[in-house]
Amino acid sequence: MCYHTSVKLKANDFIKVVNAPFPRQEKYLEFNHANGFAHPNLAVLSTDYGRSINLYNWGLIPFWAKDWNAAVKLRNQTLNARSEEVFSKPSFRDSILKRRCVIPVTGFFEWKHVGKEKIPYYIHPKEHPVFYLAGIYSHWNDPSTKDEITTFSILTSAANEMMSDIHNSAKRMPLMLDRENIDDWILPDLSPASIKELMNPCDDNNMEAYTISKDISNPKVNSDVESITDKIEYGN
Repeated sequence: MCYHTSVKLKANDFIKVVNAPFPRQEKYLEFNHANGFAHPNLAVLSTDYGRSINLYNWGLIPFWAKDWNAAVKLRNQTLNARSEEVFSKPSFRDSILKRRCVIPVTGFFEWKHVGKEKIPYYIHPKEHPVFYLAGIYSHWNDPSTKDEITTFSILTSAANEMMSDIHNSAKRMPLMLDRENIDDWILPDLSPASIKELMNPCDDNNMEAYTISKDISNPKVNSDVESITDKIEYGN
């Protein structure tokens, strides 16, 4: 799955990688480690207000959630959306047809099971500045405050060869788009057949990975630090 990412880009660099305006860039935060379960606001490309970069909260709240308690429960279950099920799951089927977005990240984290040990890896693009993750989003109106909250989910796919070896427990990976396909993905009137044509696992030739500190797994340690992506070797 994909619950942990890094977005180590300045706002101006973010604008360059997607070639879009960023109206709320003063509220943008970089992340060495963005933990999905903390529900951070990440910068995403969408057509919500014209083609632009917007800040959405990670963990999709479907429009039909009845109250905040229901929303909180749902968003912990919707950090990811399986691409094979996204057209049929009640939480996702409206968004996949009407509200798709792209989440550019500089890398993501995953764990390999080796016996009883879990070894953390950092996976990043080999030649390009970012991975373009395929996402969906939703607008939800909190009935108690009347506030509108926009949230997103990252789509996942079956793992490629590299990720099957690293994420060897579930064999999943985030669904990544080629740079030339990101504008097709966010077209609001794209047909279901055309959407499915874009749902292909990333070639592992475009990815690199290495082991990092187990501090990323320790809730008592601040892992949103630059050194979290430093390479750490483990013995065999």
